[in-house]
Amino acid sequence: MHAIRSTAPFSRESGAVLLVVVMMLLLTGLLTLFALKVGVFEQQSTGNDVRERAVTEVAEAGLAQGFEYLMRQHTELLKDPSRWEPCPADDTFPCGAITAATFDHDGDAATPEVSRRTSMYRLKADVTHTIPNIDIALSKFMLPLSAEIGTVPNGWTAAYGVAPVLCFAEHAENPGAEGIPCGNGGTGSAATSMSIATFVSVAKLPDEGASKTLVQTVGQYPKLSDDLLTLPPITASGSAGVTGTLQVVTNPNAGGAGVPVSVWSRIDVAKTGTTNTCYADEFFRYTPGGVTPTPYQGTIRCDDCRCDAKGAPPTLSYDSSGNVQAEGIDVLDVDAGTDSTTGYHQGGHVGINFNVRADALSHADGICEFPEDMFKYVFGTATWDDTDADCFAETKLDSVLYQNPDNPAASASVGPDEAYLYKNADKIIAKPQNAALLKAGQAGTTALLSSASSSGIIWCQQHTPNSCDIGANDQVGTPNAPVILVLDGPVSIQGTVFGFIFIRDTGTALNPATGSSLPGACPNDCILTMNAGAAVYGALVLQGQMKSNGTSAVIYDGHVLQAVIDQAGPVYATLPGAWTDRRSY
Repeated sequence: MHAIRSTAPFSRESGAVLLVVVMMLLLTGLLTLFALKVGVFEQQSTGNDVRERAVTEVAEAGLAQGFEYLMRQHTELLKDPSRWEPCPADDTFPCGAITAATFDHDGDAATPEVSRRTSMYRLKADVTHTIPNIDIALSKFMLPLSAEIGTVPNGWTAAYGVAPVLCFAEHAENPGAEGIPCGNGGTGSAATSMSIATFVSVAKLPDEGASKTLVQTVGQYPKLSDDLLTLPPITASGSAGVTGTLQVVTNPNAGGAGVPVSVWSRIDVAKTGTTNTCYADEFFRYTPGGVTPTPYQGTIRCDDCRCDAKGAPPTLSYDSSGNVQAEGIDVLDVDAGTDSTTGYHQGGHVGINFNVRADALSHADGICEFPEDMFKYVFGTATWDDTDADCFAETKLDSVLYQNPDNPAASASVGPDEAYLYKNADKIIAKPQNAALLKAGQAGTTALLSSASSSGIIWCQQHTPNSCDIGANDQVGTPNAPVILVLDGPVSIQGTVFGFIFIRDTGTALNPATGSSLPGACPNDCILTMNAGAAVYGALVLQGQMKSNGTSAVIYDGHVLQAVIDQAGPVYATLPGAWTDRRSY
């Protein structure tokens, strides 16, 4: 008889296995559901990210198009206050993108601070201007762009518009003013021709419920600073040889209101002959026989007038004839046999002026009263370095790579000053080997240096001796359309120029004794020679020494220089830290 075996343990084991299997199936199901949920979430996140990127790119495009429309294509809007209305104090579109914080706009503690927002302007509302899918409350303040983007690459419909908020920039009334004050676009003494525009771009993907607001501020500043108006007629890093019968008409306010400056140099001014400096009234009123001043395009022309003729009052400097050194208040230099210590602190100077502080002693005191880098002083681009701390930058900075934007294959290592000129000059009289670096329409010939119709920024590269000279009886520019001549020296001027002249030294190291790369002194190694009949209406800046032979004149003319600044036009730049997406409309 066989024993009966129990199946209970087997049943219990089978039940345990079944339970584990069921639990694993449940866990797997939960994991699958969780994975599906995560996948859906990731898919939604990816879709949101795609929409965010797409709508941001549309808003960025709006900023770019708004900038192009207002700052390049329709600049007349920037000069027409009648097209703008003051921003309200609240945060309504688009003025709400501007901070409401107050600031001291005039540096006067007695006057209340003003709100940055309420000192700015938005376009006058135009309810007839509508943009599909953009609320009329926004679109009525937006620029009338021709929308270039109707859909994004995946087919979503796109809508966008850009509204500017404008600051008519003004000069600060007092030194303690904070930031840049905004005016009403008028013509008062504080008004400038510059504007700062904040663009508020609103973009939407209406079918996707996505929107984006981006804000970017773009400023403009003059390519040539208003400081050009404060220059004396002659500024020279070397000796300004006021020789022969050179006549210099002073800038009556170069040293401040009512303080005339005719010649400014870091080296002693060498005077011989019958040179004179005087005010414009004496120059034009007391003229020698047979010479008649003539009204000419808003100014006065008289190439042959004289400072000291027909009973004129005493001149500012050199009223005595011959070689008598009689510097007046208007000649700023360093008198021979003195230095900045004796000249500035002890009064050891000749005449009525203290010396210009421009040597190692001055540098040690942190006072350099003459531009160390002449090119930077005029054009704002650092080109020379003062390696020996003597208030004179004698070492050329390292070359930079310049690439012709119209011909990417054409590039060269050039000096920082040359890179600036290749970028900004309207016409370049170039060396043959540099022709490939010129942008379309930039090539010029020496005919520009003998034409009254020449205007704008003209750079002449000295490729043969005397190739940048201005010949006798030639006229370059006019008062209403003057020139900015950058001439690679040494050069000779015998004709008449209306505008601003910068004589550039092309060396890599400058000699402090001469202010240029030329080793000797005038008359053999002058960077500029003015010969009989030469007349410059405007101002003259040179890296080096000059000498005048015969009767010639440098006549400060504020009308001409203002036209030079206006003609050069503005440079545009985004303000650092001014891009933001913190607003939402």
